[in-house]
Amino acid sequence: MMPALLDRLLVAEIGSSFAFGLGLFTVLLVMNHLFYLARLVIGQGVAIHVALVLMVYKIPYFIAFSGPMGVLLATVLGIGRLADHNEIAALRVAGASLYRIARPVVLTGCLAALGILVFQEGIVSLSDDQYRLVFGDVMSHAPDLRPIDNVFFQAPTAGGNALYSAHRYDPHRRTLEGVTVVYLTKGTPLQIIEASAAQYVRGVQWTFHDGHVYAFSQGSIVVTKFATLEVTVPRSPEEFTLPPKQPSDMSLRELVHEIASLRRQGSETRAYVGELHTKLATAASSIVFALVALPLSLRPHRSGPSVGLGLSILVLVGYYLIAIPTQLASDGRLLSPVLAAWLPDAVVGAAGAILLIRAAR
Repeated sequence: MMPALLDRLLVAEIGSSFAFGLGLFTVLLVMNHLFYLARLVIGQGVAIHVALVLMVYKIPYFIAFSGPMGVLLATVLGIGRLADHNEIAALRVAGASLYRIARPVVLTGCLAALGILVFQEGIVSLSDDQYRLVFGDVMSHAPDLRPIDNVFFQAPTAGGNALYSAHRYDPHRRTLEGVTVVYLTKGTPLQIIEASAAQYVRGVQWTFHDGHVYAFSQGSIVVTKFATLEVTVPRSPEEFTLPPKQPSDMSLRELVHEIASLRRQGSETRAYVGELHTKLATAASSIVFALVALPLSLRPHRSGPSVGLGLSILVLVGYYLIAIPTQLASDGRLLSPVLAAWLPDAVVGAAGAILLIRAAR
């Protein structure tokens, strides 16, 4: 029964402090973002309720980002309490080695890393998309917003793909000018719609004005002229004014899909590969933080929140002192993006292993 009791004891001690650590670091990030939203309210005239909606959509991202930090602080506080009350010493006298004690601690970090990835792919991905849409809506009403020339995108349809292009998008009138839609089946044009303009209606519905529909069938073309025609265009005005999605804004699924697509085209994938591994390495930092926090917590008087927070900040500073230069080196093509993403975890993990071996002697 001792192994099960030992595991439950250690996991319970760390778990009881995890909510505190997660909440603390999340609040710090939220407060920083509040200043940014306050500038939007004061400087751009954004409504307060819209700023609050933006904040709500951003909170899941802050929670995921704070997850590894929460594991670090929770491990320092939980193991520190046990060390202060001589329970770690008692466990070692009873025959439990420090390596045996480290097992459930590291396992807790592994579970946290897995939970962060699942949370990112589900809640964070959805909330980030909503944040971009609301933010795009705010920007689409900005008085200094300029028209966008040469709009082009494609989207899948039930039978193939559709190519959408326009000479210009006017954000103030929510109008596309010089619109062409080409519906393709197995790479062959099936139907083409040309219109002088398209006016946004609602959802993904646009009203095309003064145009023609060209239908291709068995070598013949049927041309139909129209004054107005409602067409489904899988873009809203807010999405036209949004900047293109950057690798840092993408989920793991989107990154994998984009990398595969770029490789098929023979295009550069470095930025997307780097971001994919950065997301994985950031979640995995929960494991190395748990590993390095264990030996750091064994000295007396490590259980106080202020001391635990101080130790956690020192570890985080060390981690990012490695992460930032390696990322800059990757951007400058001095390091591969994969190595740059995983090097901070490797260094901190090695430091944690060395400290654990020394403490176990």
